[in-house]
Amino acid sequence: MMIKRRDLLAAGGALLGGAACGVLAPMRAAQAHEYELGKLTIEHPWVRAPKDGETTAYFYAFVHNKGGADKLIAVKSPNVGKVTLHADAKHTIAEGGIAIAANKTTTLSPEGAHVVLAEVKKINPVGWGMELVLVFEKAGEVTVDAAVDAPDAKHAHDAEAMQRWEKAHPEGGTTSPAGGAEEHHHDHHDHHDHKDDHKSMDMK
Repeated sequence: MMIKRRDLLAAGGALLGGAACGVLAPMRAAQAHEYELGKLTIEHPWVRAPKDGETTAYFYAFVHNKGGADKLIAVKSPNVGKVTLHADAKHTIAEGGIAIAANKTTTLSPEGAHVVLAEVKKINPVGWGMELVLVFEKAGEVTVDAAVDAPDAKHAHDAEAMQRWEKAHPEGGTTSPAGGAEEHHHDHHDHHDHKDDHKSMDMK
């Protein structure tokens, strides 16, 4: 059974606040789209969906590290054929993994380090979530529900990109939602634009 985020909010009787960007049961109001793994906190994980007719997607997130240096060494999904880790926007291969600096925030973004998900076999439509397993060299593994954003999104929950996608896909796209009960709809209309939040993030 698919669970849309707006249905969960209605059942809960309260809006989880502007920072809430997605849900992965069990849902925690204070950290609605954050995932903790030891000293690491993965915030706003999102996927830029493949363009129509293509099979390559991109994964991004904020990784807050309150501990020693670590590395993102893999991203796993049964629906992805090949994963490549890149150290920067020039697609430099991150040999040994993407560095996660000690006591700092590492940003995976279109303008920096990122993960290429190639040969995608199946992906939920834009607006839904995609379950991925992130593997860190020291911290271990964590499963995240990454929001699926438009192919031209510049940041997580890019409202303008979503509007362009919806205009071009009035029927919601041709791909049926994949997965089961733990695939959730990320309702972009329930949230404020996070562009300013990302710009103000402390990138020490």
